[in-house]
Amino acid sequence: MLAEVMSYGAYAHPGPGWADGHGPWDGGPGWWLIFPVLFWLVVLSSIGYLIYRRSPVRSARSAAERILAELYARGEISEEELRQRRAVLRGKS
Repeated sequence: MLAEVMSYGAYAHPGPGWADGHGPWDGGPGWWLIFPVLFWLVVLSSIGYLIYRRSPVRSARSAAERILAELYARGEISEEELRQRRAVLRGKS
């Protein structure tokens, strides 16, 4: 009798994400296996991007490019000189 009741309980609640066997996955685990992987991929990618954005080399380069843009805006350097200096900063000289 107890075995019958337990089998009915298992049938009534097959587990998270498991279909009833009538869908295209025939009772497979479904999409709930993919979401944790996607979640951690987004979290780790975001952390990596933030570390990249806050790196000292990148900060120094963007500050130097800002100064060059200000010099060009004030007319202290020509457009050609601006391009040359930016190329040097970006390592494309």
